[in-house]
Amino acid sequence: MEDIIEHFAQRLEISPDMARQGISITSKYFLQNSEPVVATGLLSMLPSSLTNMFSNDEKQEFKTSQKNISYDEIIKKISNECFNGDLQKAKKVYEEAINVIKRQIW
Repeated sequence: MEDIIEHFAQRLEISPDMARQGISITSKYFLQNSEPVVATGLLSMLPSSLTNMFSNDEKQEFKTSQKNISYDEIIKKISNECFNGDLQKAKKVYEEAINVIKRQIW
């Protein structure tokens, strides 16, 4: 996972900590918005280095409930937590993180 984070950070010209946080936030959003049965399957398909970012309580929540968090909410969360409100950087991190997640699954 560290290789993925390092490559992600270099590609987007951000720090590895910001990359890790952006991937974590995006992964959580992706799992929260999935139906519980889908989230359960995704958790089993994703590498443990990614799923270990979540507590057991969070994993259980993914497996039992679905939330409807909007794209705008997640972009705002990434921008506020990682980039002092920079929405453009947040969008880039989100898009790249989704690609990383998809590559890990397929």
